[in-house]
Amino acid sequence: MGCAGLHCPGCSDGQSLGILAAAVVGVAVADEACTWVADRIFWIGGTVFAALALAVAASMWLESWADRRGARFAARHGILSRADVILPEPVRAVVVDPVPERPALGFRDLHIHLDGMPDAAQAAIIRQALNGGRTDQP
Repeated sequence: MGCAGLHCPGCSDGQSLGILAAAVVGVAVADEACTWVADRIFWIGGTVFAALALAVAASMWLESWADRRGARFAARHGILSRADVILPEPVRAVVVDPVPERPALGFRDLHIHLDGMPDAAQAAIIRQALNGGRTDQP
């Protein structure tokens, strides 16, 4: 049974040494890069902030320029926007009449089953309960 891998230097024909050397060089470069970034972190942060501020200012200027350009084109060709055509509805105060209070039913937690009865009979029973037993009101 042959050895297929890079796990030991004896059976990999020296490939493990190359991988180990690449890993050591990678770690050394990463260490130097981290040190370089750490030494210049304020310069890097300032540059990033300046680039962000410049990008925001440029996008705001481009958007306002596009709005002005669109307004000039619309005025030249007689195009009206929705804002020009649709007027906002004026706000009006509305007086709401108070809802007349209904007397409480006088009982709580009443649970009635009206199974098997026709709808008209159920409605009559419910109306009678809501009217306090009087049948003169609809």
